Amino acid sequence: MPGEEIPPEFWRCPQVRDALAAHDIGSVYRALRTHGVPQIRIAALTGQAQSEVSEVLSGRAVRSYDLLSRIAEGLGVPRGWMGLAYAGGDEQAPDAEEEEEQVKRRSFLSYAGSVVVGGQTDAGPPGVRDLNAHSAAPTRVGASDLAAMQRMITELRTLDQRYGGVGQYGTIAASARQAEAMREACMSEQVRADLMAMLCNLHATAGWIAAENGLLQAAHGHYGRALSFGREGTDPLAISRALYAAGRTELHFGDAESALKLFQLGSLRTDSSPLVSSVLQLNCAWAAAFGQRKNTVQRALEQGRSQHAAASIDDDYPLLRWFREADLLGMTGSVQLAMGDHEGAAGNLSRAVAARAPGEVRSTVFELASLGEAKFALGDHAAGFRHGRRAVLLASRVRSARLRGRLAGLRAWSAQLADRQHAARDDAAELLTRIDRLAGVQG
Repeated sequence: MPGEEIPPEFWRCPQVRDALAAHDIGSVYRALRTHGVPQIRIAALTGQAQSEVSEVLSGRAVRSYDLLSRIAEGLGVPRGWMGLAYAGGDEQAPDAEEEEEQVKRRSFLSYAGSVVVGGQTDAGPPGVRDLNAHSAAPTRVGASDLAAMQRMITELRTLDQRYGGVGQYGTIAASARQAEAMREACMSEQVRADLMAMLCNLHATAGWIAAENGLLQAAHGHYGRALSFGREGTDPLAISRALYAAGRTELHFGDAESALKLFQLGSLRTDSSPLVSSVLQLNCAWAAAFGQRKNTVQRALEQGRSQHAAASIDDDYPLLRWFREADLLGMTGSVQLAMGDHEGAAGNLSRAVAARAPGEVRSTVFELASLGEAKFALGDHAAGFRHGRRAVLLASRVRSARLRGRLAGLRAWSAQLADRQHAARDDAAELLTRIDRLAGVQG
């Protein structure tokens, strides 16, 4: 059996799971070596030459989908943990924990599909709990109450977009309890319909902030509630936004194939909004890029850029008006980086960073890290170090569970150069140390 001498508990270590999700294979191999698996055995299990394993241990990034699949199969790693789809004839069966994750994922997709396209499903919204247990219901609710709640959601989203959502989950979870208690109050039919739409948006925001805190089970519970309230409301774009948030959570912490399906479902109800359509199509392109689906990537990227050009952003869907030119450039560059178009990625990411406002710290950090990675791939090491140092400097202000994964490519290049007899070896070692120190603090 593949990887049979590797104990199952090894793969459940949070650091190893983070490395698998980020495709940081060098960290996985180093952890295996620490647990007594010799380099020659890793090579035999993964079908690589021992020299290749040595290069990966030294920091060489693994980008090939086929090689990642071979590594997953050889080591006995559930493919979903690495964002890899299960092939139809795949004989590798996931273990009990992975099987449960797959069942939950399929259940959520089934429920999301029933909300978007109608029809019956045995699946219900996942993770639904009685959030009203500790909140007293008001006697009457009017439009001003909903407006106050909406202002709170906007303020939390603004903080999240600037620095990340760590530390905010308690506030928004309490707000969700308070808002759900409003359903028991007297109100007009219009206010009730507006309340359902607001609850959909509130839970979508709560789900995203939970994910930013690494609380993935709570995140999926909120997304399920968002869809449940969304189907009772009058705002189809609220459902699309909830599916966008759920898809991004899958993209960063789960399965890229599931992320793609969620983005595609969200796209089905965006006829009234070129902006929302653009955001979902661009995310379809990014998710498809992880599977190297070139035709799907190109089609979705073109549609996303075209829809964004057609959008009148200031008049479009309020909760996604933040997605402007810098975000379009950053998303395009991220797609190109995932597809190996380093020249195109470097150009778009550079323009994205230049277009960022001073307060957009989290996006700036993520784009600088990707830009540094693209520059290293192009052989421009001086630029790679420059962007990498700036990313790490700003990252001390970011509070996001995604930070480690978004720095993984930059770290892999630093480790590779630090281990060589290279003119920039000292610079690489310094950057590697700073990234690891930052990851330790954030972790």
